[in-house]
Amino acid sequence: MSASVLSPSQGAHADLRLSVGASCLLHLSLLAAVMLLPIPQTLRLPPIESIKVDFVPAPKPPEPVQQGKPAVAPKAVPSAPATQPVTQAPRPTPAEPPMVKAEKLYSAQVLADPRSRSARKALPQLAPQERVIQLCNIEALAQLRRQGTGFQPDMVVPYAMKDAKVTDHALEAKGAAMRSRKHWYGLAFNCEVAPDLKTVVAFEFLLGAEIPRDQWAEHDLSLDDGPAD
Repeated sequence: MSASVLSPSQGAHADLRLSVGASCLLHLSLLAAVMLLPIPQTLRLPPIESIKVDFVPAPKPPEPVQQGKPAVAPKAVPSAPATQPVTQAPRPTPAEPPMVKAEKLYSAQVLADPRSRSARKALPQLAPQERVIQLCNIEALAQLRRQGTGFQPDMVVPYAMKDAKVTDHALEAKGAAMRSRKHWYGLAFNCEVAPDLKTVVAFEFLLGAEIPRDQWAEHDLSLDDGPAD
């Protein structure tokens, strides 16, 4: 689980990070249970078809007047319209793929594992918002391992790239990050926790691109469970 604490506002960010010790204990005890769950499929947009354009042929020129006969004014023929350059309509900007809504939730299963005993004891001692963060991180790791191939996520930081929104029963993380095989990837997810703060009741997510290594320090991302140097 994430070793860091999310603040609902930037002003309280420093104070909430004092609970990093409790988060570390949860992370170490729950990771073994989460690792047993199998693993994300990339989302692709359908190709955008080009617009077909048909050309209209120009009208034929008028026939010449014969000599020896009274001149007859030729009928007025409308001039051919000026040829307009043919351009394709601009392609629409691809919309952001929708989040993947979890059909099955795993936080309760992970916490029920015997190896999560210390985590089950530690969770009730945390503040409500910290419990929401930890439960949502458990669910995020479990979902990511079940949804794709090649990923082995071992940490989620909900506020890595931008501040997240946390309440007593929900977490909205649009700028989260996930660590897998010593690489960090962008992540966005929404998570809702039961009123008793014991399990996750709704979860949706979208896995993003890999985060360049030169951005890790700026966002407190590292290969261990502490902040980057």
